[in-house]
Amino acid sequence: MFETTSNHQLHKEAVDLIVGNLPGAINMDSLAGYDSSYHIEWNGLKLLVKVARPLKKISQPKAKWFFTPREKDRKAADYFVLLCLLDDRLEAIYAIPKVFLPRVYITVTKLNGNMRYAYFRTTIDMLGVRILDIQKNLPRLIKIAQKG
Repeated sequence: MFETTSNHQLHKEAVDLIVGNLPGAINMDSLAGYDSSYHIEWNGLKLLVKVARPLKKISQPKAKWFFTPREKDRKAADYFVLLCLLDDRLEAIYAIPKVFLPRVYITVTKLNGNMRYAYFRTTIDMLGVRILDIQKNLPRLIKIAQKG
């Protein structure tokens, strides 16, 4: 899986993987085509899927995964499901509510031994449970983040 160099096929594989692991999920790409403003609807939540391989600039000591959500993506989706690939395998999955997205870029990297967005990290088989857990704790998480 994820062996293709085609971004279109890579995205399709990612959406299919997530839909296959979320019981009752609706693949909006299959239903509405690419005109849909989000990729998956599940339990009343709109999920937007992004896939990236690590990039490394010459000035950086470590590779990072960059995701660039557009403004219309931020308005449409409740959660951003980020798939971080390393070579042709899935390295990490993050389910980030839109209220915790930075303004421009989402950068996943190690900082002082800790992964940025570690709280939102999950595995493919626990994705649904994790999203529901984050959703349940969202008001408290927002309060904590505002105090910090």
